Amino acid sequence: MADADAYFEQVGTPDGTAYRPTGHTQGPWNPEFQHFGPPGALLTRELERCAGDDLPLARISFDILGPVPLRPLTVRAEVERPGRRVRLVRAELLTEGRVVALAAGWGVQPAPEDVPIDTGSAQKPPSPRPQAPGAPPEVPDHWRCGFLESVEWSFVHGGYETLGPAAVWLRPRIPLLPDEPMSPTQRTVLCADSANGVSAVLDIRQYGFVPPELTLHLLRPPAGEWLCLDADTELGPGHAGLTCAMLHDEHGPVARSAQSLLVHRR
Repeated sequence: MADADAYFEQVGTPDGTAYRPTGHTQGPWNPEFQHFGPPGALLTRELERCAGDDLPLARISFDILGPVPLRPLTVRAEVERPGRRVRLVRAELLTEGRVVALAAGWGVQPAPEDVPIDTGSAQKPPSPRPQAPGAPPEVPDHWRCGFLESVEWSFVHGGYETLGPAAVWLRPRIPLLPDEPMSPTQRTVLCADSANGVSAVLDIRQYGFVPPELTLHLLRPPAGEWLCLDADTELGPGHAGLTCAMLHDEHGPVARSAQSLLVHRR
């Protein structure tokens, strides 16, 4: 497995183009599986290509059918509901012919420029974005993985060594694919999948709290490379867990995310 300065490399196969993951996609639950941030961004790239430039994605939902292995992936997408003002596109992620994740995206026509209110601009992030590169994250050994080390972190409060709500500015250090910048929406998805980790309320060495799905509602594309992830996790005996987060850029909110959590003893 190569460790190029990107999350994936394109490779040719008898069935067409595949995407070979690098070590930067490795997740914290098992060294043989990927963090879902990079595969989620890869699915988002295909949704955007299929949806077209005229209708930006306003909602993206992912169903994660199982762990995504560190093996080559293929992606395919189609328009399910065409339209001039709203459009539904679906994509699937496969490895060795097996579907491991599904995605659906609604493209929605933006509001007119003369709409007289702008509620989002009044809500500011928990603190100003960093003005300089942050220090390497203080990640304890039981959280350490290729993905966390590929991202720049600047915590406002909380952290991987602190249980409970957290807010952190983050940006990926590398692109999704070599020589191709990530779109703002791809970066939003890649960052959002860390919400359950930064706001964990259980010790990862004793419990799993794995999301089988991720849903994002997107207000607008973020400006700049940094995103602030303000996340909170709720769980308890006898019910599923839930992580919710608001994502900001320096101007205000850009998206909300939610993840159901499968909670189990490890």
